[in-house]
Amino acid sequence: MQFMSTRVTMGRLARAVMVVSAFGAASAIHAQLPRPSLPTISVRPVVFVISDSVDQLRLRSLTDAGYGFPLLRSTSTLTAPLAGNYWQPKISFVSPRVMVVDNSAIPLTQNDGPLWAGRGRSTSATTGVRIELGPLRAIIAPELLNSENSNWQLRDTVRFYAPPIPKERQGGGFVFPWYMPPLSIDQPLRMGAKKLHTIDAGQSSALIYLGPVAFGAATENEWWGPGIRNAIVLSNNAGGFPHILVRTSEPIRTRYGTFDARLIAGGISESGFFDTTSTNNLQAISLAGLAYSPPRNPNLTLGFARAVYGTVDKWKTIPGRILRSFSNPGRPNNRSLADSSTYPGGEDQVYSLFARWAAPRDGFESYVEWSRTELPANLRDLLVAPNHTQGYTIGFQWRKPTTAAAGTVRLQGEVTTLEQSATFRDRPIGSYYTSRKVVQGYTHHGQVIGASIGPGASAQWLAFDYLAHTWYAGPFAGRTRLNEDMHSVYGWPQYIGYCNHDVSLYTGVRSGWRSKYLSATADLTFGNRINAWFQEQSGCPNGPSRLDIRNRTLSVTLSAGAF
Repeated sequence: MQFMSTRVTMGRLARAVMVVSAFGAASAIHAQLPRPSLPTISVRPVVFVISDSVDQLRLRSLTDAGYGFPLLRSTSTLTAPLAGNYWQPKISFVSPRVMVVDNSAIPLTQNDGPLWAGRGRSTSATTGVRIELGPLRAIIAPELLNSENSNWQLRDTVRFYAPPIPKERQGGGFVFPWYMPPLSIDQPLRMGAKKLHTIDAGQSSALIYLGPVAFGAATENEWWGPGIRNAIVLSNNAGGFPHILVRTSEPIRTRYGTFDARLIAGGISESGFFDTTSTNNLQAISLAGLAYSPPRNPNLTLGFARAVYGTVDKWKTIPGRILRSFSNPGRPNNRSLADSSTYPGGEDQVYSLFARWAAPRDGFESYVEWSRTELPANLRDLLVAPNHTQGYTIGFQWRKPTTAAAGTVRLQGEVTTLEQSATFRDRPIGSYYTSRKVVQGYTHHGQVIGASIGPGASAQWLAFDYLAHTWYAGPFAGRTRLNEDMHSVYGWPQYIGYCNHDVSLYTGVRSGWRSKYLSATADLTFGNRINAWFQEQSGCPNGPSRLDIRNRTLSVTLSAGAF
């Protein structure tokens, strides 16, 4: 993965923004600075967008009617500022966090930031330092990444057919052969043939807080939307990309309701395993997010998220694109499948509307995110075909105290669908996260920025837990149909087509434990990937020539410090 060039460029971008931020802060402060005092030093953790701490905050919103769970969140917004005098320098060392993922047969890497959890053992270790002085809050929290990235047979070319791959798109032999034009995306099956050892900028940020507004530069992950497993527009499925941002310092409470907003402009980069063209490795991305809670119903949150991404030549042009999320890139994928060409150069988009409603009295929440990849041409178009290019997530969470002391049972469920909508019968349609204009698709370093299930997929998930005061445990199960859009458009022979869907079935157990000084979570998953990557060719139903892959995934996270 090509992290180094991005990190160097990110450093230049962050330094430039910090200079501008410093001048902006200075011009806004009219009083003389007091005499500096000795800094306070402490050790505190930071909070990741998916973590046991976030799970506790979400559960709190199901018992505390006055608490609103944030649907736009990042490490810098979830981590409370350091206590102390405003102008006194404050330094806090970030307490360590270690995540280990072990896959027995094939890669399974979902919602784990910049980590590539290939076959074998993969680890991510985070620590760093926080610095606060007046309006400046900086978190320097790089991630040390290691992955065995062990060998596995990408495809049995003797038993199963695969379409030919153009020489310029062979990606060192690690590409998924079906994601060729017109459904183009940078999503390698394996990140090369070597072990991976990388230092990523991780959950780092440097922001100036001036009243209700904060601005600066960051590489931290953001999670937008109500989903527990999948966020369609922005998640931590890939690493955080270098970006500048303007946002509310904290949710703004007014007589008309509570508002939380974000504007982001950043750069997303190609993996090293996509094409042979060196001049298209950088893409720009602009995002806008808004969450709103009505004044008389703080347990209801409504929101909007939009991303516009496109090709650029140089990093220096990216800051000026911070408002591009309000532009209309048109319909670059509105072409017949008979036209299998890409047209590199231009922009594409994905956007969503979302809502979450909590009922603390009943310990219940429900949520939905509805998305599209094209703006409707007009009101008539919207009313005639509102489902054109749509995707959605629907989910719930319910908790109920038990007769046991301080015990609680919890049930969670979520359904996400990004498969092509039924309107593909009437007019051309693309596939989520793929693009004709931005041929790398909606990815950063080869991993999708949005929902972890990936392009053209659908998923169902259900979990049950028993929650005690300091620990929890319970089973879960799920199903994911992967790459279904590719299956739909490829044109399989009838004797194969109806039974060679790429489907993953899995079940497992998860648990967590926390104390004043340490928290730990663990997930053990047993999965069976049926017709893996369309490797079934002997006819239906279930002929003798097919490939199912059983994979065992163990994920353990250890975090030091009290949250």
